[in-house]
Parts: sequence; structure tokens; C-alpha cells
Amino acid sequence: CEPRRDVPDVRKNIGQLRKKGSLNLQYDGDLMMWEKIYQREVPRTMEEMGSMLQKEVNSPPDACLLKVAIVGVPNCGKSTLINKLMGWRVCSVSSKVHTTELCARAVRNIGSTQLVFLDTPGLVTPQEITKHNLKRSLMTEAELSLQEADLMAVVHDVSNHFTRYCLQPRVLRLLALYPTIPSVLILNKVDKSKCKQNLLELTRMLTEGVVGGQKSHLVTKKNESLNKEKLIRKTLEKFSETLDHDSSLSSRSVCKSDTSNNKINNSGIQSLEKNSHVSQDESLYGDGLLNTSSDISHLNETDILEGRVHLTEQQVNAFIKDRKSWPKFDEVFMISALEGTGVDDLQHFLCSSALSNPWIFSSQVVTDQNPQEIALMTVREKFLDTFHNEIPYTLRFQVEHWDLSDSELLYIMIKVSCRRRGLTRLMVGGGGGTVSRIAREAEQSLRNTFRTEVDTPTCSKVPYIPNKKT
Repeated sequence: CEPRRDVPDVRKNIGQLRKKGSLNLQYDGDLMMWEKIYQREVPRTMEEMGSMLQKEVNSPPDACLLKVAIVGVPNCGKSTLINKLMGWRVCSVSSKVHTTELCARAVRNIGSTQLVFLDTPGLVTPQEITKHNLKRSLMTEAELSLQEADLMAVVHDVSNHFTRYCLQPRVLRLLALYPTIPSVLILNKVDKSKCKQNLLELTRMLTEGVVGGQKSHLVTKKNESLNKEKLIRKTLEKFSETLDHDSSLSSRSVCKSDTSNNKINNSGIQSLEKNSHVSQDESLYGDGLLNTSSDISHLNETDILEGRVHLTEQQVNAFIKDRKSWPKFDEVFMISALEGTGVDDLQHFLCSSALSNPWIFSSQVVTDQNPQEIALMTVREKFLDTFHNEIPYTLRFQVEHWDLSDSELLYIMIKVSCRRRGLTRLMVGGGGGTVSRIAREAEQSLRNTFRTEVDTPTCSKVPYIPNKKT
């Protein structure tokens, strides 16, 4: 990746070519693209971040805005998808689960449309929080992002043979809690699917055959040859139904007078019962909220899916108990976030779905992440890919030194602490080889993010400091 100090030369060359009139039209689009890219930057210091976020937002006259919450279970490819949509490495990615711990925003401007991607941590349960020693905030980050989102993009991993045939309860819970937010289903990692035709059947199972409010899969019955016996049997069945219908009409006429008398006698009782249930109905629907019981037998499924009623947590759990699909997705996309297959179609859909609203970030902003948090998550990502089992989840990362020199060199020193002294040798490796390799990989990833030269110290510069036991 080119250092940031080379950016003025690129802009200068473009300006000189324009003045001379020698700018070839066939390369004009590419140069304009690079010019816009270099005008955008990820802040390298807290001062740069503060000044960038405080800049006045100048929206185009026909500005459009779409805030997309990317949700899904851990390790389904949410961060990889955002990096591919951005064309910029702004989110940490690893082969392990729970790489993303904080909700981050990534901003992409396409013409007069601003797309704001909300990268959320994987949906977890309290048991997973305890098992992996994760932050408690992971349980609420995704739900908080939906409160400001215009669209919910559910990423589903089709390469997992155990979970690909149904939506996870954690995903269904968010869909049931926020049914009024438009949602799309993104089938990711299709490059690992051997039989592409199975994806259509998988789509039918996950959407109940309904996409955009219309049946996406029509089941046609095969024509069956009818013999004489079947024809006679069908004729007799229709004839018997006609006789039953006539007999029911005659019985209704006999009981009509008795029914009218009973209605008069029961009218007073019905009025009393109606008044007695008024307070109960008002408690259920008066404020648009339901009681705290888990009983949903009195509710219409269509009303729940359309968001006409608001369910409590207990009622949501009852509603999704035996559910494995969701029939309210507006669109379904089959992509490979790693290879980029189908991502352009998704991007085109997002741009066409943008709402006519002013931008919320200036044209230079790429992400609102704290630069130090980006560095910490990047180093943590490398440790997750290097070590197995629960070891990387027990480590703690802290910024010891952060400096941007006059020569545009970003010097970062990060301390890695662990609970057990015996893990020190494992992390450092023979002759410091393991931690040195991690430092080199982190440097390259941070160069791609900050677009500048980065230097991270090796183990010889960062001694191990164990945590004190209390």
C-alpha cells in the first residue's frame, strides 16, 4: 500500500494533466477514482479523528442516505462483506469467532448516495459470553444498531452443514422484535457450495417460499390419469355433499325461532361480559404493548409479522420457538464476500434503496472507529488466527505508546498480557519468532487501513508484564 506522503504527488499529477489537456479520457475514470480515494482517510490520531468528525457535512443537492445494520451469528462473514463493499480494510477479520467486539460504522459514498454500514458483533448467548470470556456488551450491540438502521441485512453462512438449513433463534429474535425494519437475506460463502442448485431449495426453506411479499417458488401438481373407479367415487362424494347441504338448510329453518329467543335472553349477559373484558383488552392493546405472559394464541401471525402488535421478550421466545424461517425478506442475495461474487448486485440494491435524506458524515470519513481501537482489534485478530482453543480469548491488549512522526511514520507499541505465566513462552515462540511474525502481519494490515507507514515493536521491545492476582 502506498504511504500517505505520496498522496500530494498524485493530486499534483492529475492537476498538471488537466491543465495541459493531455489527460486521456480512457484513464480519466480511474484517476478520478483514485483522487476520491486519497481524499478520504482513516484518522491516525485522536486529534485527526476529532477534527474529521467535527467537519461540516456538505450534502449534495439530491443526497440519499441508507444505514444498513449487518447482523448474523459469529463467523458468518459480516466484517469481510463490509470490507468488500467498502473496497477498504476497515473491519478486523479472522477465522475465529467473536473477532468483532464493538459496533463500528463504515461509510461509503457512491455518487450522491451515502451508505453507512453498521458492523455488529456476532449474536451471542449468555453461555457463550461466559465460555469465551467476552464483553457483556456483545449481547446488546446488534440490537442497539437496529434502532438507527434503515435496513437489516441478515448474513447467513451456507457452508455450515449443521446450521445452513434454518435461521438461528438469535437472528429470528431480532427479526421478530423489529418486523417493521425492511430486511434482506444474504447467503454468504456460496463459493464453498458444491451444488449450486441446492441454494434455490435452501432459499425456499429459509424464506418459506416468500420473497418481497410474493411466492418465489410455485409448486405445481402433476396431472394424474383418472380411471373409471376414481371418476365414480368423486361423483358420489359430490352428490353426498349436496344432500348434506340441503339437510343442513332445513335444520337451520327449524331452529331459527329458538335461536332468536335465546339471543334476546342472552343479550344482557353478553353486554355484561363485554364490559367486564374492556379493561382486559385495554391492558393488552391500549398502549400497543402486550402483557408479560408468553401466551400468543390470541394473536394473529400476520399482525405480528406486519408489526401491528409489539411482543414482549417472553412472547418473542414463544413465537420463534418452532420457527426456522422468515417470510418477510424483501430480497435474497447469494454472494461470496471473500471472492466478491454477487457483491456488486448487493451494492446496486443498497444504492437504489437509499432514502432521500442528507448525509450524516462528511465526504472524507471512512469510519468512525477510534484509531487505537482499530490497532488493538487488528493485533487481537492476528493472535486469534495464530493460537488455538481458548488461549487468544484470555489475552488482554493495551496501547502503551502512539506517535505519528513528521515523516508520516505511525509508531505503535501494544502490550499483550495474559493470566498465566506459562503462556509467555508460547506467545513469544522460539527466538521471538512467533510474536515477530504477528507484528509483521499486523503492520501490513494497519498500513492497508491507515494508508501510511506503520511500525510495531517485536517481543524484544515489549517485555511481558503478567497481571497481578487479587
